[in-house]
Amino acid sequence: MSSNKKYQKGKVIEDHEFDGIKELDNPPPSWLMYVFYLSIFFSVLYWGYYHAFNEGPNQYEEYEMEVAAASAVMDARSAQLPPEVSIASTDPADFEAGKALFMGKACFACHGMNGEGNAIGPNLTDDFSLHGCDFESTIKVIKTGVPEKGMTPYEGQLAQKEIEQLATYILSLKGSKPDNAKEAQGEKCK
Repeated sequence: MSSNKKYQKGKVIEDHEFDGIKELDNPPPSWLMYVFYLSIFFSVLYWGYYHAFNEGPNQYEEYEMEVAAASAVMDARSAQLPPEVSIASTDPADFEAGKALFMGKACFACHGMNGEGNAIGPNLTDDFSLHGCDFESTIKVIKTGVPEKGMTPYEGQLAQKEIEQLATYILSLKGSKPDNAKEAQGEKCK
């Protein structure tokens, strides 16, 4: 031991003192040293398993596995959903509910109060369509939206029945010829 250390009550005291505070030379607690040694041991095993011997999946493989698992869950959920109706409803109550949804969900903000279209949304009253003319195509557009044009997907916001009612109302607007209708866009419906 060096001569600059003094012993006091079993602890080593260094010759360093500042403002009456003496430096003690205490070892860390043994439990902390065990945790430290265990972390070193774990890191060596981890390095060997994932990097040296390539036994475990790397981050890209883990990502692909998680995407595949999520796709399987989504496919299972899709299989449990009721099949979509392929014909628009003729019930006046569904028509009125669809009209209320059109006005209440702010569809009119982009498509106009009568579906005539404006600077943002296309005209819903003419015989042209950007995404298909049938009932199923209309439901698909409502569900998935058109993100590149700013249309929100409503699948998580509306129930299946509400989506069908909204599609019924939208298809009922075809041929209504409102004032100030926007020019035709897309392909002509047959």
